[in-house]
Amino acid sequence: MARLQFPNTVAGLAQANAVPNPKHIIEDPRRGYTVLTGSDMPEVPKATDAILNKMQFLNGVLAVGGQTLLNAVYAFIADQIANGTPAQKIYWSYSDVFLRNEIYIRQARLAIKGAKTEQQSKDEMDSIFLAGSGYEPKMSAG
Repeated sequence: MARLQFPNTVAGLAQANAVPNPKHIIEDPRRGYTVLTGSDMPEVPKATDAILNKMQFLNGVLAVGGQTLLNAVYAFIADQIANGTPAQKIYWSYSDVFLRNEIYIRQARLAIKGAKTEQQSKDEMDSIFLAGSGYEPKMSAG
């Protein structure tokens, strides 16, 4: 149905909370509040229950962190494919299933953590998996 954006202010949080249920709110200190509703709602109640394909994972990254975070993830993946261990190269080159608790996802989280606290970084990756679980490609009649 919709992804609604609200500023990272007290009023923005009030607006996000005022969106009718069912909804899922993603909080990002830099970007504000994203409210997922309708078909954009997470398919699973917990991030650890989500099983994403690569497109869902990357769209979850984009939904939660915008182009800046997506670029950081692309750079991490490219580095792993070029310079990682054989197992890392295989995972990032060929995996089509991504689970929240996999070691390679933890490595990605740590690589893109930036100035976030450990808990903020974990929450961000959980939000990526929840947002990604609700992503489905748009269909066209063409």
